[in-house]
Amino acid sequence: MARNLHAFVNRISAAHGGRKLQYGGVAAKLQLLILQLVTLLVVGCGSGCDATAHEISMPEVQFDGGFALLRRAAMEQVVQTGESQVLRLELLRRDIYPSLANSTSTTAPPESLAERFLEIVKRSHARRDAIARSMQLAANGQSSAKGAVDAELAPHKRAKPSLSIPVSEDDNEGEFLTQIALGTPKQSFTAIVDTGSDLVWTQCLPCESCFPQTGPEFNPAKSSTYKPIKCGLHNLCEDLPEITGCPTAGCQYLYEYGGGGSTSGNLATDTVTFGNASVPSLGFGCGHNNTGFAGLDGIVGLGQGPLSLISQLSNAGVISKRFSYCLVSYSSQNSSPLLLGDLAVTSAPPGVAYTPIQANPVYPTYYYLHLDGISVAGIRLKYPPATFAIDSSGNGGLILDSGTTITYLATDAYNAVLEAVKAKLTYPLVSGIPYGLDLCFDIGTAINNPILPEMVFHFTNADVVLPIENLFLLADLTGPIVCLAMAGNFLSISIFGNIQQQNNLVVFDLENLQIGFKSITCG
Repeated sequence: MARNLHAFVNRISAAHGGRKLQYGGVAAKLQLLILQLVTLLVVGCGSGCDATAHEISMPEVQFDGGFALLRRAAMEQVVQTGESQVLRLELLRRDIYPSLANSTSTTAPPESLAERFLEIVKRSHARRDAIARSMQLAANGQSSAKGAVDAELAPHKRAKPSLSIPVSEDDNEGEFLTQIALGTPKQSFTAIVDTGSDLVWTQCLPCESCFPQTGPEFNPAKSSTYKPIKCGLHNLCEDLPEITGCPTAGCQYLYEYGGGGSTSGNLATDTVTFGNASVPSLGFGCGHNNTGFAGLDGIVGLGQGPLSLISQLSNAGVISKRFSYCLVSYSSQNSSPLLLGDLAVTSAPPGVAYTPIQANPVYPTYYYLHLDGISVAGIRLKYPPATFAIDSSGNGGLILDSGTTITYLATDAYNAVLEAVKAKLTYPLVSGIPYGLDLCFDIGTAINNPILPEMVFHFTNADVVLPIENLFLLADLTGPIVCLAMAGNFLSISIFGNIQQQNNLVVFDLENLQIGFKSITCG
C-alpha cells in the first residue's frame, strides 16, 4: 500500500515556518532547561499522590565482591516506601543542539534539514564501519589493550575482545545526548546515550590527555562520595574488557572504540544524579587519558553487559531491568523521553508487540532481533532464508541500535528492497553519490503529495510498519530530492537504525528478554 508525504511535509513546514531551521537561541535554552528538569517518577500514585521528584535515599554501603549489600539497601528502601521507582531522562539529537555536543567547534552548525541529512548519513556510515571493526577485533581474538602491564600486575591482565565499541573517533557520532551528574556535590556532564556499548564514563581530573569538552572535567577530589574500585573486590573490575593495572589507586582500565577513540583511567564508584533523584555507588570510568570525542564529556552505555547503566541499576535493585524510549522525528526540535524502570512497561499503551531478543554469546552487548521478513507495498520480498541468521562464529543477524541513523541490510535483502521500491516509483532517479546513498529520486512538483510505498519489518511476533516518513528523507539543498534512508552492508551484520524507529515506543523488557514496538506520536 502507499501513503503520501503531505502530513510529513506539513510538519516540516510548521517546524521552521518555511525557512531554514535555525538552532540555538530561546529554543535551545528551553531544551537545556528540560535537561535540568530530569525527573524521578513514582509508580502506583493515586490522584492524591505527590509525584514530584525526590532523592532515592539509600544507606551508604561497602561492596563485598559484588552487589549484594547495595541490592539489600535498595530493596529495603523500596519496601519501606511501598513504591517502585522509575528514572526519566530527556534525549536530544546532537545535531539540533550542537552547543551541547561541541562548544569548541569552529564549523557552523547545519541550518537546514537537508544539511543535517548529509551529516547524519556520514556519521551513520562511520558508525557502521566502527561496529564492523570492533567485531573484527573480537573475531580475531585481539585485546583492546595497547600498553604493557608490569610483571607483578600480570595476573590481573585481561585479553578480552572488544565487544561493544561502536562509536567512531573520526566523526564523533552518537545521535542522542543527555545530561546527568556525578559526585557530592553534583558535577554535571553531557554524554552520548548508546544502546550499543556498556561502559559509563566521563573525563576526569587530573587530565593526562583529554579532548576539549563543553564544561569542566569531573574532579574526583571535590566529591566526598568518590571511591576507587579495588581489583578483586568488585565484579565490575572483572567485567572490564581490559584491566591495565592494579596499583593502590585501584582498578585501571582501557576501553577502546571501533573508530579509534578510547578512554583509560580508574574504575570507580560515585553517586549519580538524575535531576533530583540520586543513586549511590554507580560504577563508572574516570578517564584520565581520552581521545576521539571532542566536545562531549563521556558516554552512558545502555547495552546488555554488566557495566551498563541499566544493568548496574537493576543489579543494585534500584529499578527493574527495563527501559524504553520514544524517538521524535528527526525534523523535530523536541526532546525524546527515556524511561528506566518498571514504568517503561507498565505505562505503555495497549498493543505493544514484543519480539524475543536473540542471544549472541560472541557479541553479548548488542540487542539482536530475529527478522522473519520484509514487505514493500504489501508484497513479501524474496531472499535466501539464512540472510539474517547468526552463524556459529557470531556473525550475521540484525541489531537494534539507537546510535546508527539509517538502516543497513545484508546484501541479498537490501537488493530485494531496492528492486521492490524502484518498481513502485513514478519519479525519475538521480545519482545518490552526493548524498552517500544508493536510491534517490526527484519528486518535482509532487513535493506536497508524493506517492511512495510503505514497508513492514516482520520481526518474530511483531510487525513494525514503516510509514514513508520513516523511509524517505529530503536530501537536497536546492531541489526536491528524496532518498531512501537505507543502505546495504557488505559486512555480516544488519542494523535497524533510529530513523526507522522514530515515532515508535520501543520497550526493552530485559527481565523477559524481549523488545516491544508500538507506533505512537513521540512529540
